[in-house]
Amino acid sequence: MLSKTKFKNFEAAKEEIENEMINNILDYLKNGVLQNKNPKSYLNAYYAVNECANEGDNPRRLLEYHNKTIEIYIQYCYNELKDKNYQNLINDFIYYTDHITLLIYWMNIIFGYLDRIFTVSTIKTTLAKSALNLYEKNFFEKIEMDVFLEVDKLIKEDRGRNLEFRQKIRAVMEIIRCLDLEAPKILKENNKIIWIDNTSNGEAETKIQDFWFENFFKNETKKFAEDKGNKEIQDMSAPEYVSSQLKYLDEENGRKKEFIHKKFHESINEINYKYLIGDHMKELATKETGIKNMFDTKNHKELKNLYKLFKLYTPSLNEITNEFKIYIKKRGNTIYADKDLSKDPTKFIPKIIELKNEMNKLVSECFENNINFNNVIDEAFRSFMEKDIYSKQLANYVDHCMRSGFRGKSNEVIENILNDIIYLFKCLKSKVVFQAEADKKMSDRLIKKQSLSQTTESLFVKKLMQESGLSFVSKMQEMIKDLEKNKNDSDNYKLSGKKGAPNGIKLDVIVVSQSAWEISKKVTEKLEIPEFLSSCLDDFEQFYLTRHPTQKLIWCLGLSRLDIEYLYLKQKNVSTSTLPQLLALLLLEKNGKLTIGKIAELCACPVDTIINDINGLVFNTSFNQKASPDNGIINSNFNHKTKEFKETDEIWINKNFSCANFKISTIPLPKKKTASQKKAEEIEEAKIIKRYQDNILQATLTRIMKSRIGQSTTHVWLVNTATEQIDIFEAQPTQIKENIERLIEKNVIKRNERNRNCYDYIA
Repeated sequence: MLSKTKFKNFEAAKEEIENEMINNILDYLKNGVLQNKNPKSYLNAYYAVNECANEGDNPRRLLEYHNKTIEIYIQYCYNELKDKNYQNLINDFIYYTDHITLLIYWMNIIFGYLDRIFTVSTIKTTLAKSALNLYEKNFFEKIEMDVFLEVDKLIKEDRGRNLEFRQKIRAVMEIIRCLDLEAPKILKENNKIIWIDNTSNGEAETKIQDFWFENFFKNETKKFAEDKGNKEIQDMSAPEYVSSQLKYLDEENGRKKEFIHKKFHESINEINYKYLIGDHMKELATKETGIKNMFDTKNHKELKNLYKLFKLYTPSLNEITNEFKIYIKKRGNTIYADKDLSKDPTKFIPKIIELKNEMNKLVSECFENNINFNNVIDEAFRSFMEKDIYSKQLANYVDHCMRSGFRGKSNEVIENILNDIIYLFKCLKSKVVFQAEADKKMSDRLIKKQSLSQTTESLFVKKLMQESGLSFVSKMQEMIKDLEKNKNDSDNYKLSGKKGAPNGIKLDVIVVSQSAWEISKKVTEKLEIPEFLSSCLDDFEQFYLTRHPTQKLIWCLGLSRLDIEYLYLKQKNVSTSTLPQLLALLLLEKNGKLTIGKIAELCACPVDTIINDINGLVFNTSFNQKASPDNGIINSNFNHKTKEFKETDEIWINKNFSCANFKISTIPLPKKKTASQKKAEEIEEAKIIKRYQDNILQATLTRIMKSRIGQSTTHVWLVNTATEQIDIFEAQPTQIKENIERLIEKNVIKRNERNRNCYDYIA
């Protein structure tokens, strides 16, 4: 049993502490031999400190003894290290630091009572902090520069993939970390002595680590990255260089996590990214194996790696996007350059859509759907789709899809195709040209009932409206409304007095508004029709005007389609034919032989129309594969050499006509237009587009000026504002100026009296 008063005397307590513990620990640290293995020795020393510390000035004297003991051993370790001439500096540094740490740990345990009654409250420190300060001042600071130089060499070896020094680097960096602890605490965990920060105030300052990083490691990193980049860009192909840097940077991330405080990670990244990526991004773009080659060879793996590297240094992405834009434009122009392809919208537009989908897939697979790359796709498509042919062919492709292209396709596939069409529409430079063509094509197929689905038509118009607004699709919407209204009228007509079949002829009439539909004046020309047909039209007109008394009907007989049953031919057939064809057949049935000119006169129909319809009765492929005039429904004294009907040619019904198909069509193919006719049509279309653009411009200018009543508006501002607000075509300054002059002539706006370069709205 220990005496409770024996160690109130400092010297007695000191002797007990040394005999029981200190000398034993120092012998073990210096010689590796533990003389006293009695577990009670630790307790004896501990109790001696506790009893002594409760008397007078003993706490201060015990602290001095604690510090002096550690300081003497630290000096001993430094002398040992110095005597070895730093030959194995890092190994010895770690070895002696571990020994000093072990001494500090045991001293902290034996003298721990001082922290509770003296050090913390009186001198505002702890035993652990005092010991760590002694280590830093008497050991670390004396070899600090040499340690930093050596550890940088080891990290350089590690960067060179010599990993045998990793454990040493980790140990040194842990020692440096401990020296920066604000309130260090030493303890044993899993048989390992560790230092922790015993505060809840966040992380301590990293003064020693800052010094090492700023004065040693940063420069070493810069030199290593610069040398590595310069050497490998010369020796490697672009893909090899990219792979090498990705591997290195991945390893560097591991080093950062293991060795270096996280506050320095961004600085290390900036250095590596600049010297490994930024300094060589131009060369990677221009190398023979560089970015252009990766696109041309469609090497997605290389592009994916390139993006993975370049995204680390954002400015370098411009090198990829620049080449990407050039690549897309090149691919698009190649498609356009194929004249046979570009003439056929059913092949041309799908190729453009295929290119768009391919580029989207490339961005998804290689560029992580980066929005900048998606924007590049949009810019590139808008760039190469500047010509009006894209607007016209897109409208033609929509027409093809609505007539037959969507046949047999699921709703999901149709939705995707429509979305692709809308995307291309957004890229068009002249949306006005598309609008004019699309309106005309839609009018033609709907009026002829050649659309596969009115639901699909409505869906497309809805998507188009979401993209360009209600005014853009006003005609299309009006057409669809007319058809919906017409269905109601048609159903009611079938329930009327003659059940929709006057004279036994089933009548199906489409009534449309004149302003919305693109109908040629030719089809509204009156024809000389027989009484039994005329009375049918009168019957419907009476029914319709009774329901809509404010309306006026204009019959477009040129658009009529009839089902004709042939009772006098070799076999019974039913044909879908035009009204002029029926009139010609009725005249031939009555008169035998007639010239084409005479038939045109009797029908009050243009000769060229009759000739075209006669062609349908002779050469239609639905019954005449060999296109021989002897096999048609009509025979003639046709000139086989010219293969063209003339006004003076005589024709008659071929009563020996036979066809394997009961149901046939005699609808003639559209007449081929001559080069001069095509040129004239293009000129007329251009005039129509120009007038439409002028109307849009004048409406826009008026709206802008109306919003500025009482304010003078400069010419430059007005032109720029109008250009910004018009997005369905590219308004040119000269065209805007021209329409400003027209508005002045119309007294909508006027020039400011004091400043001729300004305009005022005339209220």
